[in-house]
Amino acid sequence: MVFGKKTWQIAITALSLTAMLIMACGGETETITVVETVVVKGDTVEVVKEVEVKGDTVEVVKEVEVVKEVVKEVEVVVVATAAAYGSGPGSRAFAEPKEASPPKQQSGTLVVEVPRLPGASFTSRPYDGLTSDNYGISDPLIYADPADIPIRGSFNPSISLVNGWKVAPDGTSIIFDLRKGVDFHHGQGQVTAEDVAWSMNDALAEGNTNGRAGFVGEWMGEWEAVDSNTVKMNVIEGATLSPVWLLELSNTWRNTLTVTSKSYNLDNPEEAKTMKIGTGPFHLVDWAVDDYAELAAVDGEHYRATASIDKLMLIAMGDAQVKVAAFKTGEVDIVNLGSQYIADAVAAIPGSYIQKLGEGSTLHLYMAGNFWQQTHPVTGDQLYPRDGLLVDSDHPWIGDPYADGCDPDNLFATVPPEKPACDNMENARLVRHALAMAIDRDAINEIVGLGNTPPAHTFTGFSEANPEWKDDWKIPYDPAAAKANLEKAGVPAGFKMKAWVVPDASSLPPDIAEAAVQFWVSELGLDVEIESTNYAGRRPTLIGRSISIPFHHHMNAGYADEPKGRLVSASKGGANRGIELPNPVLDKTYLANLKEGDAATRIANNIWMEDYMSYWMLNVPMVFKTALVAVNGRVTEWTPYTETFGNQNSFETVVLK
Repeated sequence: MVFGKKTWQIAITALSLTAMLIMACGGETETITVVETVVVKGDTVEVVKEVEVKGDTVEVVKEVEVVKEVVKEVEVVVVATAAAYGSGPGSRAFAEPKEASPPKQQSGTLVVEVPRLPGASFTSRPYDGLTSDNYGISDPLIYADPADIPIRGSFNPSISLVNGWKVAPDGTSIIFDLRKGVDFHHGQGQVTAEDVAWSMNDALAEGNTNGRAGFVGEWMGEWEAVDSNTVKMNVIEGATLSPVWLLELSNTWRNTLTVTSKSYNLDNPEEAKTMKIGTGPFHLVDWAVDDYAELAAVDGEHYRATASIDKLMLIAMGDAQVKVAAFKTGEVDIVNLGSQYIADAVAAIPGSYIQKLGEGSTLHLYMAGNFWQQTHPVTGDQLYPRDGLLVDSDHPWIGDPYADGCDPDNLFATVPPEKPACDNMENARLVRHALAMAIDRDAINEIVGLGNTPPAHTFTGFSEANPEWKDDWKIPYDPAAAKANLEKAGVPAGFKMKAWVVPDASSLPPDIAEAAVQFWVSELGLDVEIESTNYAGRRPTLIGRSISIPFHHHMNAGYADEPKGRLVSASKGGANRGIELPNPVLDKTYLANLKEGDAATRIANNIWMEDYMSYWMLNVPMVFKTALVAVNGRVTEWTPYTETFGNQNSFETVVLK
């Protein structure tokens, strides 16, 4: 934000510790305070610095005054970083709206391949829609600047639907100031606080099928319009404002809740089912389920970013070979491809290139059915036993910590437990470790990932490159030990089981999971049937906690201090990863981090969670993946932002030859 050009004369006076006389009495470390006085145009600002020294007496021997005059024209720019603005109780951020720059051109049609275009893609109903779409139809409340992938951009109110926000001192609500003059598509008027409140409340309504409502529904309560340009979000009573709420209401989080027209939805309920009314740089023209979607740039300048193309075509393609052929013939300009296909496809088209997307994620095989959470953390509702908690000879990877002979307090208090685990829990743990140790992650990276998918060993995303890394977390490739585990657990040779490999999600390459499952067959002699049900068909079993077979999914890497564990806990109506951790474990990890303001403490809690997950091996990490797309050379410019799971985005920034 540019406040304007000013001539500043700056005089800086500093108390400098150029010499110190230290009288050591006991050798203990003390912290002393040094004050620097900065004078800017007559206003005095004191900057307090803390310095650690040894001894009981510190004497400042010399005081040096440094005066520097700077006379020049400067632009004062406020950088909208999360660190500068904050997100905790009492924090606030406001910025003057930034005027959108004119497009470099506004011509040409961009053709983009997408894995699916499900029925919920382009509905205006937040209740059952996918809300934000990454294509540029719907905008979230908060927008982040582009940044070098995989770094997330800074949350920037100057380019957002909201000019700013103020978090209540007790963290129970947030007041948002809306940007004025933002148009809905297709002549549906301008955005008001009533539209924002209705959109969010509709998405959170009981029984919704909105993909994001289950996440924010853990803490997000009712929204209310204060006046035409001010809206208030309340936190659920008994819940805690998420420390990453900025992320969860921003474009960097996949399928974020967005704003649509209240009057359009209420006055045109049938039309609203198939025509998304948003505020993005593109508006929807026409579409068909799992076939195509035609988008056009909005007329005139867009408040945030006017598109440099005039049309965007989305084409649904599932088969990898079909996608490669379409790219090589020039039918599509941007296509999602796995590592084993992308290099050849790009080499076939002069000037084409590979674009990385997202912050990266770890691909896992989740050991579904281990639902160990007894009560809902907010409502107190009884959860145990879940339908998917099937402890029998057909599901040897599932354990029940509350079964006869088990001591839950012992199992949940320390890692590893102080006393030996009960038989059903220990046998299930041995099976899960066997499945983990049978996978050759290096081979998958080299053969399937072509070096682009390095081995992964953790649930939380910690890797050997992180300072938090522990060698105990590394999973060895040891088929002999894996076989011994199965024998000890009583799993017979040729044991039959199923594993679900999602076939229709660009972020979940099936070849990686199929290769891992093949190791279970070749190294352990298991008889594994791969189930290839589309994600939408299986999702109800995730929401209902009835899934009880291992399945392929991912977890975004995130940052080390973010609360880890949301997807392995009970949340309002949302999908999960087929497992739920016990209440005592969540209380000291994920739920503790939702309330913890200190980043170092959150990291320590995440380390404890990783210790727990690695010991019990409730998920089997495979490899770390960064999304890759092939881009035709006719795309001369494209600046995608870092979206958590690596979906394509920011097509308004594309410039064509």
